[in-house]
Amino acid sequence: MFQNQTFTSRYFDGVSAVPEEGTVLIHGQSIEFSSGDTTHKLVISQFTEFTLTHKGCKLVLLPDEVRESPVLEIFSSKEDAKKLESLWIQTKKSQSHTHAFFYSIREMNPLVLGILSILIVAVIGFFYFKGLELVTNFIPLSADKSLGESVQLKMDAQFEACNTKATDKFFAEALKKIVPKGSPHDFSVSVIASTIPNAFALSNGKIYFFSGLLNDAKSQEEVIGVLAHEIAHVEKRHHMRNLVKAGGTSLAISLVIGPGLGNMEFLETFTEIGSTILVLKFSRDFETEADITSIEYLKSQNISTSGLLTFFQRMQELEKEMTKSEENPKETNAKDDQVVTKSITDFLSTHPATEERMKTLESLIRTGKKGSIKKVVSDKTWKEVQSVCLDFKNSDSK
Repeated sequence: MFQNQTFTSRYFDGVSAVPEEGTVLIHGQSIEFSSGDTTHKLVISQFTEFTLTHKGCKLVLLPDEVRESPVLEIFSSKEDAKKLESLWIQTKKSQSHTHAFFYSIREMNPLVLGILSILIVAVIGFFYFKGLELVTNFIPLSADKSLGESVQLKMDAQFEACNTKATDKFFAEALKKIVPKGSPHDFSVSVIASTIPNAFALSNGKIYFFSGLLNDAKSQEEVIGVLAHEIAHVEKRHHMRNLVKAGGTSLAISLVIGPGLGNMEFLETFTEIGSTILVLKFSRDFETEADITSIEYLKSQNISTSGLLTFFQRMQELEKEMTKSEENPKETNAKDDQVVTKSITDFLSTHPATEERMKTLESLIRTGKKGSIKKVVSDKTWKEVQSVCLDFKNSDSK
């Protein structure tokens, strides 16, 4: 490829910071560097690194245990530098099957290599996270309960509960109908004094309803639908599955990046996200699974299934109104609308009501038994449920 071609060059011997200026003579796979009264005869296979530069290329020799590795810089055209790189790669590929594999990858088109890398990472990631899903099966339910109880202590200390006889009766009757037979979880509901129309469950079966959701509900079936959805999250162990995925992701990043494993930062991170992840929003897949499961629970007990759908439709309409108001600030009462907007967005951040999800709900409700029971308590009791915590209307926490 190269027959007695000469290029301007400089050689760093690894001892002095000042390079030797000279020329290199390339013949076949041999490289001879000459400068003044010194000559270095080298073979291209000796170099461990090859880098293209804007002036030509740079070759790094085997590192020494005592000093810096010598470096040879060759000033040439891009075409000649590419030819030399190709020669260097061919010599490396001939050394072993492993070298042949890795240096063949180096020869690939960068775009093709990039696409191939993305595909490989995607495939590995898919099976990695599928494997994490299976890990949850080996974690005892007692772990779910312990995690839920730790968060429950924080919740009870931070928020004001305002349960009444009416709310206790309503949720007791609803739980009795919805919770599947043989469930290993002990479900209970607490009402939190807050204007936010929200609800969420902990992994130990403790479910929190913010009073704003009860005050604004248009019917019992709306609240029953939301309750069924939260029960489904617990029954499907979404909290633990979320936690395992978060921990697995953190571990994968640590393994790729490196730092953090030596001083156990990964374990500290895992512990920190443990309590937080329990009350964060679930993935779209988990939300869809909870929707499907909740509809199954309601249909099996002949309870109306339209409540969950109408509730999310109402939340979506309110969100659209708030978005429109933000675009036209002159039409809003700033303070009141900010409170309402925050309430709706807080709910939708934990229960994303996407168009796709709404269509799934509509499809589920249309098929099979629709359920005829819309009430689990009398109208009088329900009226008392809807008026719960009104004295705490402006208090979102202790």
